[in-house]
Order: sequence, then C-alpha cells, then structure tokens
Amino acid sequence: MIKVRPWAERSNTIAIIPGKKSERRESLVDIASQLPRPAGEEIFVRRAAGPPVSVSVDDLCVNQLSRGALVRRESDNRWVAAEPLLKWLDNPLDDALAEHLHSSTKFFGELLVNIEKPSSKADFLALAREYGLHWTSTTQLYARINFMELLGLVEQWEAYKFVITERGRSFVARIQLVEAAAAVGEELRIRDAKIDFTLPAPREEIADLLSGLDYQDLRNRKVIMGYIPRGRKAPDRESDAGSVTPLEAIRALVDLIGDRCTVEDFFDRCSQQLGMKKSSITQTLQTLRQMGVIESVAFNEYAPKAGTLDLILPGQELDFVRYLHSRYRFFGELLTLILEPTPVPEIVKAAKRIHELAQIDNSEIRTRLGFMIEAGLVDRIDWTRYRASIRGRALIASLPLEEPEDPQSRQDGGVETTSGPHIADEIAQLTADLRNYSHRSDASREFEIAVAQAFEFLGFAAQHLGGSGRTDVVLETHLPDNDAYRAIIDAKASASGTITDNNVKFDALKDHQRIHRADFGMIVGPDFAERVRLWAANNGFTLLTVEDLIAILKRHLSSPITLTELKGLFQQTGDNLTDIEEQYSSAERSSALLAKLVELLHAEARDEDPLMGGYISVENIYYALRKDMTPRPPTSAVEEALQFLSHDFVRGAIKDGTRYKLADTPVNIRRRLKGLGSSLEVPSGK
Repeated sequence: MIKVRPWAERSNTIAIIPGKKSERRESLVDIASQLPRPAGEEIFVRRAAGPPVSVSVDDLCVNQLSRGALVRRESDNRWVAAEPLLKWLDNPLDDALAEHLHSSTKFFGELLVNIEKPSSKADFLALAREYGLHWTSTTQLYARINFMELLGLVEQWEAYKFVITERGRSFVARIQLVEAAAAVGEELRIRDAKIDFTLPAPREEIADLLSGLDYQDLRNRKVIMGYIPRGRKAPDRESDAGSVTPLEAIRALVDLIGDRCTVEDFFDRCSQQLGMKKSSITQTLQTLRQMGVIESVAFNEYAPKAGTLDLILPGQELDFVRYLHSRYRFFGELLTLILEPTPVPEIVKAAKRIHELAQIDNSEIRTRLGFMIEAGLVDRIDWTRYRASIRGRALIASLPLEEPEDPQSRQDGGVETTSGPHIADEIAQLTADLRNYSHRSDASREFEIAVAQAFEFLGFAAQHLGGSGRTDVVLETHLPDNDAYRAIIDAKASASGTITDNNVKFDALKDHQRIHRADFGMIVGPDFAERVRLWAANNGFTLLTVEDLIAILKRHLSSPITLTELKGLFQQTGDNLTDIEEQYSSAERSSALLAKLVELLHAEARDEDPLMGGYISVENIYYALRKDMTPRPPTSAVEEALQFLSHDFVRGAIKDGTRYKLADTPVNIRRRLKGLGSSLEVPSGK
C-alpha cells in the first residue's frame, strides 16, 4: 500500500490546469515542455477560448501549478517540472503523478473512492464537508476530478455523474485512505493540542522594539495598513486565479524604487511595469511610507529604509510580522481570535466589538492574514476561514498584546468626549441599551425606542410607533424637497443573537413602507441569518447590525456626516456599509488634517530660530504632510483647511501670500470652534 503524508500536512488546494477541458492533457504537456524557464520570463498557455496567450511564468507557477507541487523553483531561480510530472510525460500509464497528488493533497483518493455517490453539486459539497472541507463552490472538487479524468481514473457519464474506471479501482486498492471521522479528528487534535513549540528568537533590534511597547504604545499604533497592489484576485477571495502575496508585492515595489528614485520615476515605473493607475500608485506610495519600508531622502524623492529593508528579504517573514505588530493595531491580536477556523467577516466583527476598531474592514483583515500566512502563522482552512497555526499560537505567547479596556472605565466603549461629557454619557448609555435590549425577546419596545434615539442622534426626526400592525420607527430628514427622504425601520431583537427568516415578514414591511410613503426600509438587529440577508437584498431593504449602528454613533460623535451623506446608508441593500464607512473616513481625515495643520503652525511658532518669523510656506506644509499623513491629503483639501483656519470666525492662522503662521494658541482655537458649535445647538431633528 502506498503511504501518504498525514492529513493535516496535505494541501487544501490542487493545481488548476488552464484551457478547455478537452485540451487539458495537451495544455499540461505544452506547459511542461516549456520548462525549465527562468523566473521573470513569459510562457505560452492555452485558454478556454481564443488562441494561446503569453503569461508570466511566475504567475502561472505560483498561482496555478505549485499548489499541487507540479513545479518547483530551483536555487538558480528557474522554474522546473516536478519529478512525478516528468515521469507522467514519459509514460502516461505511470501512476507516479496520481500517487503524488494523493499524497500531497487532501481529499484526492478519498474523493475518488466516493466518486459514484454524489448526484448533484450539493452532494459533492456535502461529501467534502464530511472531511472538514467547508467549500462554498465546487471549484476545487472539479479541479481534482479534472486530474482524475486526465489520469484515466474516472469517466464522466452525466452532469454530476462520474464512474471510477478499472485503472481507478486498481489505484484505490493500492493507496492509503483516510476516513472522514479520522480527518476531522486529526484537525481537532491539532486545534486542541498543547504543543510545546519554540519560535526562532527575533533579531536584536526587533526584540528591543517589542520589549519597549507599553500599554499606551500599543493603543497608539496605526489602524489602517492601506493599499497594497496584488492584482485583481487576492489569495483569500473565492478564485483560483490567485495573486502575489502582500510581502511579494512589497518586494516588487521596493525593487522598482531601487537605490532611490523621484516620485515621478516611481509613477512611471508602476504605470509601465505593473499597469497601475495614478490614484493606486499614490495610495501605494503612502502605504509604503507609513509602513516604514521607504523614507523621504529629499524633496519628492524616496529610498528604501535601511533598517527595514532586510526584513522584507526571504527568510525574514516572521520578524517582518513582529515588526508590523509593533506598528499596527489588531495585528498579533488577530491571532487570538482565530484559534478555531474563523471567516473574515467574523474577524472584522470581533475587531469592532472587542477592540472598538470601526475602521477595520475585510480588506484590512485579509492584508494582515496575507503576511501571516507567508510567515507560517496562519492556515487557510477553506475559501473563507482561517486558523492560527502552531507557529501562530506560539507567537501569541511571545508578543505584547493590546488588551481591551475595562468597559466600566471606558463608559461602554471608550466614547470620545469631544462633543461634551454629557453627550458622551448619553451615547454610552444608548450603546449599552442597544446591546442589552437587542438580545432580549421581552424588551422589544425598549429596543425600538433605543433605535429611534440612535437615529435621532444622527440628525433624523425619529418617530417611534411600534405595536401590532405598525412599523417600529419612521425617520424624516426635514431637508429641502429635492434632498429630503423618509425611511421606516423594523427593530428586531433576538435572545439567540440572530434574526432568522421566521422573524421577518418582508411583505408586511413593504406595506408599512407604502403606508408611510417611505423611500427606504431598514431592519436593525443583533445579527442576521444568511437567508434574511438574501431576502433583504431581493426586497430592497437595508440590514444594520447593532454593532454597526454603535460604530456609526461613535464615529458620528466626533466626525459627524450630513443627512444627505447618510442617505447612502439606506441606498445600499443587504449589509454592505462600504460607502458609509468611506464617508466617515473622509470626515475623520478632514478633522485629522485640521489638527495636523494646527500642530505644524504651532511647532513653527515655537521654533527658537524661525526662518520666516513663524510663517511656514504652503510648499513646506505639503512636504510635512506628505511625511506624516496617510493617505496624503489632496492639495485642494489642504488649501481649503488653511482658508478655514484663517477665516475670521476661527482666527487660528494668519495668511501672508502663500505663507501661514499661527494666530492663537491651539487651546483657544479649539474653544472658539466649540463655541461656534454651541451657538448652533437646537433640538435634534428640528
């Protein structure tokens, strides 16, 4: 009997052979015949439609072929065909390739022995689930079957009907198979095992960096990592096309910079070699600067940062993760939340709920996971779920981690007090009510009132109705006719924490929407079952979880957006809040820009040897902001902010041509702005 690697050590994914199904044998032969080939060169592949095309050999081998270990990269940087593939090329009746695929890939022989049982797509997915593979599409299943057909192990009779051939039966009789219960049991043993695993010690400068982190340092780390170009298909999306990892992308970008280059040269190189747009290049440059990978060495000129450059080299992935943990919040902390297989959306919710990081989204989590996967700290279980590896769990014990503050000391979430202590206290109480009542089936009226109060704080005229046959909350905007809109809200509480399809009657909700002549409809609840999400999208209703509503309240407290902008909250269907998050992020960037400008003017005013009598030129302001702010604010935003500060209402800056200087202390500027706000106070919604 042919022995195989332990189940947990086998790959979840298998190689994808490009081209039409009827031509896959020829396609694989074509590819292998073009190897060896140096990295960086092109290779011709067949397509499902049209003539063969030229693609990067690196992209093809990394993203499609190396998963099944069909190819490998040699020390001289050449891609070569693996020995089992070469044996198959010499003799298509040789089983070396089939044995290799079974030994290195989960659910190959196990699928083969069960190939005649399923009769539908759902059956195939259910069979995979028995082995702990919770796939949401049949892509990887059919990738395995494609190899089985190519190797003569199975034949297809109907759409979802396959039969094992005599050669397949002979192969099954000679291989070692894993039972479903044993496969799942092995995964559980790894999850629960308390293995004494020691990671390599960090290099001295990284150890010093981590040891110097105290509680406040951890809280002051940046939240947003920013944009890293990796192609249209990221590794964690449901696609087999794949892309480079975040670290590989950073290495390529640093190579483009070389020893040093101007911004203009960097734009040209990214545009010509990577096909990037100007806006994407700008974001990328800001990310690299913020990450400390590159630094400004002259006006409009950058170079790799010496202290960080060594960390992005192959072999230093673990120390680079340690370095990133010292710079970004919810980095090492993320590992503590994925000790069991966890999907990305659940990680995002945990970041918002436990660490109060409203800015964290799926993209930010995926970027963090990308770095950790390359360092061997995280395993990708299936298309959506990830789990900390043994190495990852060992890293948790060695890192200084940010602990959430005591809820009581934070007044339920650390609400900012920039709008006044009494308002902060009200929001703290409101968030407590929303969380409490949303999980109590006996407090539906209290939950409805809390939801109405939440939207009233956002600026709406909110009327609580409730009761049998009536909508729970009606919102009006009291804006000019062309801008005004109205919405109804159904507040749903659940002791289980999830609103199911049995709790929501969309026909009745649409009747309420028609009765109140509402433009939009929304459901607010603790969380929603997948069927509710689907039905909400089909019926044009927005879903808003309590945690998302709380995050909006907290951001609105310090960086409120307009009712016109909040209209986007109702215009999307389902629970996609990307547009609203961007609106709040834009408002927060504006506030941060004002604060940074006052800080710059104040620093220049206190300079013991001011070059221009306390004035700072707009050009130098741009240069300073380029170094300190990510993303870099556009010039128009800087000019508008400076004009605002120098307006007579604010009297925070004095303008002299293209120069500005501080006109008052930052404390007085803040008080003046607060005074302006206080003079506009009116009852909410009026």
